[in-house]
Amino acid sequence: TVSLNMCKRCGDLRMVACSQCKGVGSVRKGGTFTFGMLEDIYESLGAETKAADLAPCSKCRSKGRLPCEECAKVR
Repeated sequence: TVSLNMCKRCGDLRMVACSQCKGVGSVRKGGTFTFGMLEDIYESLGAETKAADLAPCSKCRSKGRLPCEECAKVR
């Protein structure tokens, strides 16, 4: 196989999705582990969450993405 010397984590985009909000930019109020699995399945089928239940993500400051740590080490 031919290596293109690309970053394995971000594919040379230099950005990765936030692990706390999964790239959305907001999280549910009350933390990430307070909701049930049934509620997650319901949302994945297309149900929308209420805006009142969401809070801005503090890890990425509501951007939904963070700089790639692997690219920062190399450059």
